[in-house]
Amino acid sequence: MVLKIVQLMYLLLPHSGSHKHKLLAMGPTEPWSVREKLCLATSVMKSGDQNWVSVSRAIKPFADAGRPPDWFSLKHCASQYSELLETTETPK
Repeated sequence: MVLKIVQLMYLLLPHSGSHKHKLLAMGPTEPWSVREKLCLATSVMKSGDQNWVSVSRAIKPFADAGRPPDWFSLKHCASQYSELLETTETPK
């Protein structure tokens, strides 16, 4: 689990040749900020990837200004985490 978080952090932090990510169709229309993604990954590390109620509640206070109330809904959290896992490259 810690390796996944490290991989996600590497993916999210700016570096040369940074990648643009598309969210899944079921997710929010605007991309999540790096801060929001890191909060999501940290919360999943603490609560697990099957407890989306706890994950959602834990990260709601960290929403960027102007986000709609359902920004961290269970569905959006799961969708965003799935997207992060799909786009994370395994270190060589």
